[in-house]
Amino acid sequence: MLATIDLAEFVDGDNASRQAIAESIGAACEHIGFMYVGNHGVDAAIIEDALGATREFFAEPMERKQALERRSGTYRGYIPMTAFSEDRDSGRDYLYEAFIVGAELEPSDCDPLRMRWPNVWPSEGTVLREAVSRYYESVTRVAEHLLRAFARALGRPEETLLALFDRPMTNLSLLHYPPGDAGDGRANARPHYDTNALTVLLPSDVGGLEVEHRTRGWVEVAPRPGCFVVNIGNMMECWSGGRFRSTMHRVHPPAGHERHSIAYFATPGYDTLVEPLPEVALCEGFSRPQLHAGRAFAAFVAQFDRIPAQARA
Repeated sequence: MLATIDLAEFVDGDNASRQAIAESIGAACEHIGFMYVGNHGVDAAIIEDALGATREFFAEPMERKQALERRSGTYRGYIPMTAFSEDRDSGRDYLYEAFIVGAELEPSDCDPLRMRWPNVWPSEGTVLREAVSRYYESVTRVAEHLLRAFARALGRPEETLLALFDRPMTNLSLLHYPPGDAGDGRANARPHYDTNALTVLLPSDVGGLEVEHRTRGWVEVAPRPGCFVVNIGNMMECWSGGRFRSTMHRVHPPAGHERHSIAYFATPGYDTLVEPLPEVALCEGFSRPQLHAGRAFAAFVAQFDRIPAQARA
């Protein structure tokens, strides 16, 4: 169902090859907003090390994880087992836990509004920090290539979107969904759109990701060896004037299996005003109000400060 994009053809190809890949990406975004991306240049050992460190972290005793818990108003550190989204009154128990990191920052580069904040790492041992930092840096390069391709697909200069990522609020989420029974209320995570620009997902090897197809309903996006799953979020849809589609998706972990995945959420700088790019034609009926990236992200982060203590497993 999803197109497979050979990113090396864009990175190393001549102008004609780069244009062809950009057009393929544009077609995928117009169709469903999800795609597989292969030949992305991230070494398999970097991926395996990051995934191994993720599994080891979530297997740690709770007191060790809680020692790294995120500080109120920030989006760095451990998020205890909680509901998947803001829809906490539905009676459904959509559980997951997460560990959030971003770029390594100098104190002078931190944001006083805490949307760019120092990472929170264990004081002992370096495995998690080294493995996840290498992965973050590698996937950042993938995201930069994709942003160039998206801009080209929209008929704009390749640096157009990258210019919006000065001091970005990008974050990397290590994710763990506990195993559940088919009927225990945890089998389906609430459908949602990604609100950022684009997401680069290392999917779980047990599967569980589903996207909403226009005519076929919910369709599984099975993991594919050597590929990331990339999807656009609401910001990219807005920049494209509605040409690209931010698509509803959900996590549906197989019963009896715990699920680990790593999601890279590319998010522009705090003061970015998200609106259709200049000279990009608006699709008929498209209407999305101008969005202040920083305030929108701060509102997203604030939901974690509202989680009642009893909601944490």
